[in-house]
Amino acid sequence: MGKKILRSILIAFLVTGIAVILIGCSIALPTFDKSKLEIEYKTSYIYDRDGNEIMQFQSVAGEAAKLSEIPKDLQNAIVAVEDNRFKNHNGVDFRAIGRAVYRDIITGSKAEGGSTITQQLAKNVYLSHEKTFTRKVKEISMAAQIERNYSKDDILEMYFNRITFAGNVTGVKYAAEVYFDKGDRMEELTLAESALLAGLPNAPSAYNPRANPELSIERRNIVLDQMLKYGYINQDKYDAAITEPLQLSEKPGDDIKGMDQEVKYPYYLDYVLEEASKKLGIDAEQVLRGGVKVYTNLDPKLQDTLQNAYKDPNNFPNNAADGTWAQSASVIVDPETGGVLALVGGRDKPDLEHTPQAVLNRASMAKVRPGSSFKPIMVYGPAIDTGKYSPSTILNNKAGTEFPGGYKPNNWKLWPKDKVSMNEAVIWSLNIPAVSLLNDMGVDVGYDYATKKFGIPLKQEDSQRLGVALGDVDVTPLDLAGAYTAFANNGVRTEPFAIREIQNAEGETLASIDVKTHQAIKPDTAKTITRMLKDAVEQGTGTSARISGRDVAGKTGTTEMGQTGGNRDAWFTGYTPGYVMVTWMGFDQSDEQHYLASQGSEIPSALFSKVMSQGLQGRPAPRFDLNVSNKPVEEEKDDKAKAIISDLTAKLQGNKAVLTWSPVDVKDAKYFLFRAEKNPNGTVSNSGGIGELTKPGYTDATIQPGKTYLYSVVVMKGSEKLSDSNFAQLTVPGQEPTNPQEPTNPTGPGTPGGPSGGGTTTPTQPGTPGTTPTVPPGNNDTPTQPGGTTPPAQPGTGSGESGGGTGGGDTTQPNTPGSGT
Repeated sequence: MGKKILRSILIAFLVTGIAVILIGCSIALPTFDKSKLEIEYKTSYIYDRDGNEIMQFQSVAGEAAKLSEIPKDLQNAIVAVEDNRFKNHNGVDFRAIGRAVYRDIITGSKAEGGSTITQQLAKNVYLSHEKTFTRKVKEISMAAQIERNYSKDDILEMYFNRITFAGNVTGVKYAAEVYFDKGDRMEELTLAESALLAGLPNAPSAYNPRANPELSIERRNIVLDQMLKYGYINQDKYDAAITEPLQLSEKPGDDIKGMDQEVKYPYYLDYVLEEASKKLGIDAEQVLRGGVKVYTNLDPKLQDTLQNAYKDPNNFPNNAADGTWAQSASVIVDPETGGVLALVGGRDKPDLEHTPQAVLNRASMAKVRPGSSFKPIMVYGPAIDTGKYSPSTILNNKAGTEFPGGYKPNNWKLWPKDKVSMNEAVIWSLNIPAVSLLNDMGVDVGYDYATKKFGIPLKQEDSQRLGVALGDVDVTPLDLAGAYTAFANNGVRTEPFAIREIQNAEGETLASIDVKTHQAIKPDTAKTITRMLKDAVEQGTGTSARISGRDVAGKTGTTEMGQTGGNRDAWFTGYTPGYVMVTWMGFDQSDEQHYLASQGSEIPSALFSKVMSQGLQGRPAPRFDLNVSNKPVEEEKDDKAKAIISDLTAKLQGNKAVLTWSPVDVKDAKYFLFRAEKNPNGTVSNSGGIGELTKPGYTDATIQPGKTYLYSVVVMKGSEKLSDSNFAQLTVPGQEPTNPQEPTNPTGPGTPGGPSGGGTTTPTQPGTPGTTPTVPPGNNDTPTQPGGTTPPAQPGTGSGESGGGTGGGDTTQPNTPGSGT
């Protein structure tokens, strides 16, 4: 109870104080000058990375609309959401101001909130946008004077014509034209469209329906809620409006003032305005008409080259059957400083002028799936950085592999090998190895690297999904560019930014952005990834990105479009020393009529080559530093890698052959020993299995003088063949018997008799499946009985993947791919 009383007293004291200040200011201020209601539009200047002026810009007043032209629903919507007591106060809503001031004092924040429509008009016309108590008091005083000199209708009409609803042009008529092509016929606006427009002044950039349609609809629905709450609409109208789909005009008309402005670098300016608002707290309106100087990181040569490339339709995928253009966005970043050197956020049609903040800047706002270009961030970079894996690590690539949760990814084309190295998986953008590696490493490990090290804003649920390995997440081109700076900058991730500093007309600094970096991965990790991505460009899926005379590394990426056989998105994320460039291509709304058909990442790869080769012409072309300082990692090898035997030897001791080899570090491994006789003419005969052993070493007491023997070992685990050993040759001195005993038919598994038991047993013939060799008895190193295990085909004589020598399928080269992922 005490707190409530204290709060009431405090609010009463504050409101009384404000009222006294208001009366005092009203008396002290000079006579009201109506001419001041005309907004002053000052010219702002934009400078490049070298301090050269590249753009002058000035907001303009949009075409004015009379209140009678503005639909009643739109008028009521503004009042409902911005100032529901507009008809009842004299410019200041003390009740609302009391709540806002109390909140500011309790939370320690600066003055905010509580402004009426009249106060907003006063602030917009007269005053700076600084958030101080002094400004608030002046705003209140000015609002009171406006109320004394104008009717409510006059004030509402001025509000609609002087407040920014969209882009850099003031006025609601301009917004109605930009978004609905109804600027000259606003009476046709629906209730839902009116509510959407009414929601814009609170944050024109954030609620831009082209850039943020979902957020814009949320804001529209809040306006409709307020209209229902205050009785401006009934339930039936509310229900119909809140379910109305967002339908924006494809091409705004050109008959409204403000639609004919030309900007030299429109998308870059868009991002400057976005960054000023989000990172510096400076409204776009203050930049556009505040007479400021904005110093940026823009590189004019690269920006011009990029924009010119975007004018050529041959650089992009085919249009859809209905004529819809395939869209695209590109950004170029300096990996050392993070400076955004060039940026284009879309393909603009020649007959459609680009007005700042009135269109979607896809480079910074469009969140789409990056496909395989995300693998280095989520999988390969983290794996190398843990020290447990290397480019030579053997990875599973078996088609049809099912992972936890029933996830069964496919490669983008059939691949002939069930096992591949990490380097091969990267070069050819194979999907199954990437998922296998993430599953082995742990999704949580990749997730932590992607979010905390590489700065990608992922959702929490992504930390449990293996599909993230293949880029099943939503990112912007700028997000991806920021992440790849770590690979191009010795493991240091640099935050991309466009604005270096904003100054007022007098040269005083209003705000600035400093270079922000952190060590994301080890320098050797970055070099290792760069080496693999360089191979991908030189011989893999990214060959279209090659630039003569320059080192290029990069990763392609595509995402599939349902069962169409085409692609939804196509990416290339590449870098050359000093520059990172990311390009996305696709349709804004993908469906079975709007997708990339047979075209893929070769198109953005080719754009990278064209833009960077032209834009960097005449500039130094340093090489990548790929010298890794650390020793090769001691990685976890798979069973096949650990089962290799290369030291099998055969030595003669008396009349016996003593065979030795090193053990393999594979649990439950068994050794199948084979022997063959080498004839004087070089052919091999009497080849077959001697038996199965559980440990290395064997003494063969069945050799005969004058003969040459070849021995080999096959390592098995269960029914899986792991490896073939080298061949060991032994020639027994003496003369071969003239009348050798005719060999008998082989006895069955475990049947007594054999070489040392008097007589000779013919070895199993090579490649005969399901036949178990006879085990020689009477030997200290006698192998164990096979126990039903089927031995492998003899090395050197088999065929297919289960054979040895040259018969295996692992030597098959993949077909040259068309468009990779």
